[in-house]
Amino acid sequence: MLNHKNPLTRIALLFAAPLLLSACTSSGPSTSAAIMNGMQGEETNSICFNRNIRSWHEFDDTAIVVESRNDEYYKLELAGGCNTRNAFMQIAVQSRGSSCLTPGDRITFDRDRGLSCAIIDIHRWHLADMTE
Repeated sequence: MLNHKNPLTRIALLFAAPLLLSACTSSGPSTSAAIMNGMQGEETNSICFNRNIRSWHEFDDTAIVVESRNDEYYKLELAGGCNTRNAFMQIAVQSRGSSCLTPGDRITFDRDRGLSCAIIDIHRWHLADMTE
């Protein structure tokens, strides 16, 4: 049982709370519209992250859009047994490299019960301007 009167426990909880929340974030309504109305850009060989994927958004049955560092977005085309509609709270990546994703790496969604998809293409994604 946690003792909330212990100052070290309080400090640990203060630092852990933002990490737990950020692990479960996906894009909000305005970002979702900008993603869905955006445009595919140039193909890239990899996406690198500082610590983790900042957010993700289901695009269609075979693709998701992820946000990496510096508010850069990428569309990942997927193949395999997973269902992008199951990317509810968490996604897991299995990379052959360090903190970068490349074609051939795998993604698993929290509701897919262990099924995974391979990344087959990565394209830069340009958000639509939704200021109108």
